[in-house]
Amino acid sequence: MQSKEELDYIDRKIIGYILKGKIQSEIADMLNITLRTVQNRTKALERKGYLKKLKEGLWVADYQKLGLEMLTVGFIDLDISSKNKLDELIEHLKKLDFVENVFETVGSYDLCFIVRYRDIREYHQERRKFMEWLRKKGFKVNHYHAIIASKTHKNHRRTIV
Repeated sequence: MQSKEELDYIDRKIIGYILKGKIQSEIADMLNITLRTVQNRTKALERKGYLKKLKEGLWVADYQKLGLEMLTVGFIDLDISSKNKLDELIEHLKKLDFVENVFETVGSYDLCFIVRYRDIREYHQERRKFMEWLRKKGFKVNHYHAIIASKTHKNHRRTIV
């Protein structure tokens, strides 16, 4: 079975575009390859377990197989002087590709955000960048708390509406 290191540039791009909701004809155009190539590669990625088709046109990725095993849940409580900049912080987090979810919360923290990393090294690197961004933008933070998930026991998106 092919490992994540053996995924070539085209495979990685196909997975990325699929997860961003692009349809196969769009992917073919963006990568300047044929639709048939995208279809064949997508089927191969499914067969090898990198993608799972939920329904026509909708896939999910096996993040562990792709080497994106580390999930963190971050909580941030802004100082009263920075609460008026909450929307700016939310917009910044929404732009970061590795941030999967951003939740405005009620209680001890202003925001909760879920982030997926390759490993602890990437976590530390991106956390430093984030803290530097907060400092440069003049945010004052009372508390920042992160919980790192060590093992995934269920990975499911709600499907019942």
